[in-house]
Amino acid sequence: MITATQHNPDTRRHLEDRQSERVNLRRLYLLMYPLCLMAAVAARLTDHSGAAAEKPAQSIFAEARSSAYAAAGYAFQA
Repeated sequence: MITATQHNPDTRRHLEDRQSERVNLRRLYLLMYPLCLMAAVAARLTDHSGAAAEKPAQSIFAEARSSAYAAAGYAFQA
């Protein structure tokens, strides 16, 4: 019989795996953010179309953050 004080080893391993994935996601995000920030800045500077005259919907930092999270998320889908 399992009581409340006993821990299931499978549950503990699952929690450790989740924590490890969070750490890896954070590291990958910190690696990708500067690259996405440079890409967002370059895209804003080189956009010579008529859409460039309009005010962008997101700041450069918000665009880089969402791009970095998206790129890091794809790494964990495999």
